[in-house]
Amino acid sequence: MVKVESCGITDVGRKRKGNEDSYFLDENLRIYVVADGMGGHQAGEVASKLVVDTIKERMNRYSDGKTDTIWAIPKASKYSSWLVSGILEANRQVFKLSKRRKEFEGMGATVSAVFVTKETLIAANVGDSPIYLIRNNEISLLSVPHTAMAEYAAFAPAGAKALSDKYRHVITRAMGSKETVEPDFREIIPHPGDMVVLCSDGLSDKVKPEEIMEITRSNPPSKSGRMLVDLANERGGEDNITLIVLKITGDSSSLSAPGRSVNKAEIKQELHEPVAVEYDTDESSGRALIKNITTDGLFLETSEIFSIGQKLTLTVSDKNGENSVTANAKVVNRKPRGIELKYENLTGEQKSKIELFIGQKK
Repeated sequence: MVKVESCGITDVGRKRKGNEDSYFLDENLRIYVVADGMGGHQAGEVASKLVVDTIKERMNRYSDGKTDTIWAIPKASKYSSWLVSGILEANRQVFKLSKRRKEFEGMGATVSAVFVTKETLIAANVGDSPIYLIRNNEISLLSVPHTAMAEYAAFAPAGAKALSDKYRHVITRAMGSKETVEPDFREIIPHPGDMVVLCSDGLSDKVKPEEIMEITRSNPPSKSGRMLVDLANERGGEDNITLIVLKITGDSSSLSAPGRSVNKAEIKQELHEPVAVEYDTDESSGRALIKNITTDGLFLETSEIFSIGQKLTLTVSDKNGENSVTANAKVVNRKPRGIELKYENLTGEQKSKIELFIGQKK
């Protein structure tokens, strides 16, 4: 039987008097949320609690079939829309409260959330609270850090001077700071043995990703969660520490929740083996490994600067270079870690070759 094991912990740390972090997990809904509040006089605590409570309430509504309040989310699957809509409503509630009561003026929060559906795992975030995926002895970010340092690093030209460390926690997006917000989200196929860690920066500032991987790989979620909190406290504990450790076991093809199904055409396919993509423009060329690709386009992680609408020629090939396909694409969105590309004028033959890469054809 497939199980999703999880553990959630919040700790005030060794320096703070209050705890402005909040978290929520529901093994039945398979929804996991961490929020890190900001704002004085307990406003941060209020903001983070309002974020998790609103997302909890919305996800329960949607699972009960009350989907009339779901926001229209471009390029999102049905269940991605659920999670992103919950975050958007939480943002609206925090913003409204901050404007309605003077003592909460300027309050806000970060949020990182994971939703496990029948066939996919959806991760979404606003702010800098990370979501880590641990798979095959590697740890990577599922979240996108919304900080001045991360966004500068993503788009600064080669050789540009790095920003000083003081910009590492300058948030460029936060819950409640504006009436609307743009969460980043992605949907992947979970594999048996995957570990996912959501945490506030009270943990990520003190414990390196490689250490998080080593501890969570070697221990069950309940034990690894406590070990990580203790380690962050041993190293100073200047901030509140909150985390959720999630472990997926069993056959991902049978991963299920009652009454749920996912249209496979909506899924961003995650490749079992990354494919190489060579890209060319009139000014430059480069190469990258891609794990997520669809018949519509792909996300290219790069620090180079591209403009919206810019044209590229892509050559996608397998790791042995035995199979390849060349296609034209254009930039449709820029994000801190790279660019989203959409294919242009694919022929039937090109589409068939791409389907081979993502396993839709055999």
